[in-house]
Amino acid sequence: FGMIRLTYGFCSQELAKAISARIAPKLDQHAAHEQNRFGQHICDRLGAAVDFIVEDEDMVEVAKWVAENLVFDRLYLYGPDRPIHISFGPEMLQQVTIMTAGKANGRRIPNTMTLDAFRGFSWHVATSLSK
Repeated sequence: FGMIRLTYGFCSQELAKAISARIAPKLDQHAAHEQNRFGQHICDRLGAAVDFIVEDEDMVEVAKWVAENLVFDRLYLYGPDRPIHISFGPEMLQQVTIMTAGKANGRRIPNTMTLDAFRGFSWHVATSLSK
């Protein structure tokens, strides 16, 4: 596909405090194995995560390639022109979640599916159904 551009990687507690919206440190695995001041993991899923985009590529196609060729824990797809999130962790669920805008307020709604379902997934069909 070409060069990737990292858009989000490791996120310490200090960095998370500086990011005002749209992150979920307890869920997204960007904190990796970091612990809070009480010695508890920030994200119990452990592992690590990265978000990236391949310029001038359909990220749905990139996500499908990743799903077919790599082992991962979770993959989040936000759209054909948005970065994808991929994580590696102890569970290695091979879980794909499509984040589409909701009808009423435009907030992203997760739709988790199996790899088999993702093989037949079409972004344009999914987004037309959510409108």
